[in-house]
This record gives sequence, C-alpha cells and structure tokens, in this order.
Amino acid sequence: MNFRLVGCFLLVSVILCSCAGKDAEVQEKIIAQVNSHTLTERELIAAISPYSSSKDSAKLAEEYVDSWLIEQIMYSEAEKLLTDTMSISKKVERYRCQLFVHEYCEKYVYSNVNTTITEKEITDYYDKHLNDYVINTTYVKAHFMTIPANIVRYYEIYERFRKSTLDDEQELKDMCYETEKDVFFVKEWIELQDFIKLINFEGTLNSGELSYKNLLDYAHDSLRYFVKIDDYIVPGDLLPLELAKPRIIQIIMGKRKHDKYIQAQTELLNKYKLNKD
Repeated sequence: MNFRLVGCFLLVSVILCSCAGKDAEVQEKIIAQVNSHTLTERELIAAISPYSSSKDSAKLAEEYVDSWLIEQIMYSEAEKLLTDTMSISKKVERYRCQLFVHEYCEKYVYSNVNTTITEKEITDYYDKHLNDYVINTTYVKAHFMTIPANIVRYYEIYERFRKSTLDDEQELKDMCYETEKDVFFVKEWIELQDFIKLINFEGTLNSGELSYKNLLDYAHDSLRYFVKIDDYIVPGDLLPLELAKPRIIQIIMGKRKHDKYIQAQTELLNKYKLNKD
C-alpha cells in the first residue's frame, strides 16, 4: 500500500491564520495520501475552518487527518478483498438515487409547505392522542436555596423559604442580595432524577414520597440546601402539553411533508404517463 503523510501539524494554526481570506492563493499541497486518494491542504483548511479560532486547532487537524486516513485505508483494504462489485454498484446507485430524491424534495417539493402551526392544532392533536402521552417517569417543578453550611442559626431563613412558592422569586432573590445565600427556580418540568443531580442530593427520593417529602434540608460540602418541590407528575399521569409540544410540532410538520410528497408523486406519475415517458 502506498502511504505517505506530508506536512507539520504544529503549523496548522499558522496556515489557518495566513490563509484566511486568501483561499484562491492556497496551493494544492498534499497533506496525506493513500494510494491514489489524496487530502489537500485546501480540503483540510475547509474542514476545520469553523474551529480556526480554537487554541488546539493543530490537534483538531491531526484528528481529522487520522480519521481521513483510517477511512481511506479501510476503503483500500475493502477494494482488495471484496469481489461482488456488481452488488456494491447497485447499492451505490440506489443510494445515489435516494440522495437525489431527498435533495429534490427538500429544495422543491417541501419548499411551499406551510410551516405555521397554531396552538389549536397542537392542542387538538394532543387531545386526540392522549394515550400516547402517558408518562413512565417522574417530573417536578421546584425551587431551592443554598446557604453556607457553617451557619448554625438558620431557622428564620428556613421558615421564610418553607412558606415560599415559585411566585416568590423576586422576594427570595432580594433576601439573598449581597450575601452568601443563593436561590434557584426550576419552573420548567424536569425529570426527578435529573433534578436530584442538580441539587446534589445523596438521599433517597422517589415518586411515592413526593406527597409528603416535598421539603428537604441537608448539607453538601460547604453548603446547606433548602429544597421545595412545588409540583410533580408521576408515572401513569399525562405528559404536560408544554413538554409534548415540540414532538407534536415535529409530527404535524412530518405529516404535512408526507402529504406533499404523496401529492408530488401522483402529479409526476400522471405527468410522465401523459407524456409517455
């Protein structure tokens, strides 16, 4: 196998800087070669240019070249050992056909698909498919406060926090102003396990305990945590519409594209039949 690697990766950062805005002047210097396949300096710069400001651009370039080499080497070995070229050629042609159809649909067929989706459309879809939105995990909304763990007398702080809700954000933030206290609000639904990681809680807390264990007071490292679970939904409940909404939008848009695709198929088929093509 003819294999060679040309150039110095430590100079890649310099190359990127000196070649910025001068693409037309970049010579076709070969950076790497496997048999007849080559990777040029221009191609390398184009591949890693989005990262040109990175301090480790030389490392990124080296990783890209290694990846390119591995791909070309494996391709070379495959060409040696695989003999059913007709079968591979058919698969390549099939993939080429699918790629062209995909690009054609994206640029022409779907170009006039209505992308506006109303709240009523989203709600109607949600209401018609409620069985699809029964959850199997627990979600919570909550807020929590941290204070230095070495504060012994924190009763007044805790009492004020205990009586607070998600609507008391500004009041609690004012209470923490210019102190070592801090307060955080999680007003969007979050999975319980993710929330437990967020608050550095090392105890046990499951969906069956949330009805009576919605207040937590514990220390972690140098901080004391006050946590209040303001709302929760458990397995068997319906996924809130606000969480289901992004997926519903994808489904509605997918259906619109599918309908437009079927319409284009029918129109093209009739056109070609009419023209006897």
